[in-house]
Amino acid sequence: MDYKIYIFSDDILKGLTKFDLEKLNLIFARTLNNISSFQILPLEKGKDILVEGSEIIFSENEHLDGIIIDNYQKLGKDKEMIEEQVVVFKKENQKTIFIPLESDLYLLENILQTTSKICQFHLFGISKNEVSDKLENLKGEIKDLRYKVVSNNILTDIYLSYSGQGDMIDDSQVKIASAFKAYMFSENDLGLEDIVFQLLKMRNLTISICENITKGTIVSSLLKNVDFNQFLKKSEIHFFDSIDNNALHKYSLKLLQECGSDIAIVTAGQAVEDKLSFVFAIADKKEVHFYKCSFTLTEEASVMARNTLLYHLVKKLRQNDFSF
Repeated sequence: MDYKIYIFSDDILKGLTKFDLEKLNLIFARTLNNISSFQILPLEKGKDILVEGSEIIFSENEHLDGIIIDNYQKLGKDKEMIEEQVVVFKKENQKTIFIPLESDLYLLENILQTTSKICQFHLFGISKNEVSDKLENLKGEIKDLRYKVVSNNILTDIYLSYSGQGDMIDDSQVKIASAFKAYMFSENDLGLEDIVFQLLKMRNLTISICENITKGTIVSSLLKNVDFNQFLKKSEIHFFDSIDNNALHKYSLKLLQECGSDIAIVTAGQAVEDKLSFVFAIADKKEVHFYKCSFTLTEEASVMARNTLLYHLVKKLRQNDFSF
């Protein structure tokens, strides 16, 4: 379903508070709905809203009742209150949803959810077009298959629905998972950083990280989990005079010895014409594994490099073939 989004807030327009559009986009992707338009307007504009199609109205809690009262005659008589915060008016095939800006956006997820079975897959190293082609081929085999594909910095998220029952794994889910098995790292809400944390915690391992060309994005992303620091022995920035496997090998062993960590991550890179050449090592006390890749030189290149490293770290941790 398509929804128009209206935010009536003077504070947001003045920059006194923020709206989490990224989280809203994620909720719409996960529920396979669409945002047809998005507007932030002065509070006074909420006195006369256009009830055309389905809409979601945001405003501060203290103002929301007034907006509902001013527009009550247009909204229809079918009304539902959800968790004493969200009000949903239904009129024919359209919904008008009123939600306070102070409420958790995830309240919308249950409201927007369809009756179909919904699942998600998170992939590395496959383009949005390739994913869409594979899903289109599956449409003939899976009843009522619908999907959204979100691609960002070498990671691709798939949210899809089909005719299925509950949370039980079925043949359709297995077919979809099999089509993307070579690229998949998660079938739930966990991102690469979360998976690294869980695997280190599960196996009681520590890690040291040396980065440079990635501008600190590796450590900063991992430290979003406040408990990650208990597994992080050392984090540092170090630039190498020459980028080769020998230099990374020596520095990896140096980190392992000095810090006493179980795993060492060492990165290096350089700009070559319009490309970022990125190399990194993942080492334990007996082996050093080397990786090399390149990315188009943009502002997002360091993020793609980070995601590449985290993906390969997850693969190595899951393979359980480190020597400690």
